[in-house]
Amino acid sequence: MSRLKTKFSFLLTLSLFGVALVSCDTTGQEDFTEEMAALRSTSANVLVHENFEGSNPFGQVHRQLPASHSFRTIQDPKDKSNKGGRFELRYKDPIVSGGKRAEVLFPAQSNKDRWYSYSLYVPSSGFKKDKDNDIISQWHQEGGGSPATTIRIQNDRFLVKSGNTKDSRKDFDLGALQKDTWHHFVFHIVHSPGTDGLLEVWQNGKKVLTHKGGNMYKLPLPRWKVGIYKASWAKRTTDTDVRVIMFDNIKLGSQKAKLSEMGAK
Repeated sequence: MSRLKTKFSFLLTLSLFGVALVSCDTTGQEDFTEEMAALRSTSANVLVHENFEGSNPFGQVHRQLPASHSFRTIQDPKDKSNKGGRFELRYKDPIVSGGKRAEVLFPAQSNKDRWYSYSLYVPSSGFKKDKDNDIISQWHQEGGGSPATTIRIQNDRFLVKSGNTKDSRKDFDLGALQKDTWHHFVFHIVHSPGTDGLLEVWQNGKKVLTHKGGNMYKLPLPRWKVGIYKASWAKRTTDTDVRVIMFDNIKLGSQKAKLSEMGAK
């Protein structure tokens, strides 16, 4: 996959909006919205674009980062001229918001039709095979508990879990995880608890899933989270004690976004 990209940043200046830097465990609902993000977008259809080239990556999103090692910007292992965002979660990290996590939480949604994308790099040295799952993306609904729709890695395979109740959620296997290389994912979701719900997934330019039906609970629209969440570590050990992943070109698109706009470049 080509790693050449046009670099943009969605970061909003503190002075422009008068909002204090959010760090650690912050889950407020009102201080950062899609409309604010769109003011700095280079495309009206791409509401957020984080490429880790700015001086303050994730400076205006809600952070759930338990330790100093939880997140940092690093050099792309495949392209030394590029940067990415590295998340690390350790078994002994303190609990944040009721779980073992190193995540960031994106703006509140204003429309049920949304596009999401990112490039993902999973290093073999920092992500050993584990029979317990790791959530790397989730759509979180306040008061919903376990998220209705998630992207997971389990036994070195990519999985999607989605449904409109905890009991109805189904697993969709997207295939084996190849480590030490970049994977690009695009997600188009019409968030709904009803039959009009839609979940589409593209991996490395190929469509790998179309699922129609409920994909959220009967609660307010979800907020997108990326990073690492490992629920089992709050109660017990698993096959490993450290998880490391890297993201780049994180985008959140409006209902008018096109697949081509959510690409890796």
